[in-house]
Amino acid sequence: MRNKKILVVSDSLRDLQPAVAALAQCGHDVEYIDALVGFPEIVAQGLGDLAGADAIVMGRVMNTDAHALSLARRAKVIALHTSGSDNIDLGAATRRGITVTNVKGVNAEQCAEFSIGLMLAVTRRILEGDRAIRAGRWAADTQSSLDLYGATLAVLGLGMIGKAAVRRAAAFGMKILVHTRTPDMVFGAEYGIEYVGLDEALARADVVSIYASLSDATRQMIGARELALMQPHAYLINIARGELIDEDALFDALAERRIAGAGLDVFDVEPLHASRLFDLPNVVLTPHQAGLANSAKVNAAVRAVNNALTALSGQCPPDAVNPAAFTSGPMQ
Repeated sequence: MRNKKILVVSDSLRDLQPAVAALAQCGHDVEYIDALVGFPEIVAQGLGDLAGADAIVMGRVMNTDAHALSLARRAKVIALHTSGSDNIDLGAATRRGITVTNVKGVNAEQCAEFSIGLMLAVTRRILEGDRAIRAGRWAADTQSSLDLYGATLAVLGLGMIGKAAVRRAAAFGMKILVHTRTPDMVFGAEYGIEYVGLDEALARADVVSIYASLSDATRQMIGARELALMQPHAYLINIARGELIDEDALFDALAERRIAGAGLDVFDVEPLHASRLFDLPNVVLTPHQAGLANSAKVNAAVRAVNNALTALSGQCPPDAVNPAAFTSGPMQ
């Protein structure tokens, strides 16, 4: 019987020894591509045997559309070591009999704490203070900032990360508004949450923090109209997906000081190597690192590997996003 082939497409997994060890011991042939490259680029540049891969373990390779999936002719499973799967055409994957898995929730606590870190950095002007003291200036340039204690936080999206952020914000003494499709009334009562519509959340908040999933309904949920509802002293935080915000509208709002500032860990185009946002002093930018604490990276990679191995063993992985694909044959 032919050995199964696992292709790893990731810029970090090979550095995570527990995941590497699990692959080394699995009895299958394993090939690594140590970069986040799309399937067409893999084929065009001869980077790896994509067509021969039975399983693909990968990070957030963008734009894995129907054409890209057609290049993975033998694939039975694509195991993501990321929490989202919005970069993959799930309909096309299902039609081809490719089970897609993710590791949703594996880094919820780490992402939540990072969002609070971004909130502190931008509202308390921490980076401005760092730049000031290095330039020989003292507190007169940075002594005024928003008080988070008693401030109103609008949480957009109440999944695992949103709930973890609420628990932290409550400890800061913040008043918490939540906009979500799925209110949790028990959780809300425990943390004094007020569930409101999006417009009301934006209009009342001192800080707006986004934790929503990306879908057709939420794409660019924050645009020019929504930014205009925010107060001039308010801040926007996003660690979810860059596509949730109209970046051009956000740039204008920041440049014209119609909102006070923003903390962004995600962007429309990633990796982000050039942007008008780089020139703005009132925005803190980080390279999609919210979930990259050591424990979360290892746990995500191991869980993704286990999802791939489970599928290759003939069982539906527990993290399958499209379980119907597991019982369907590949498209002829």
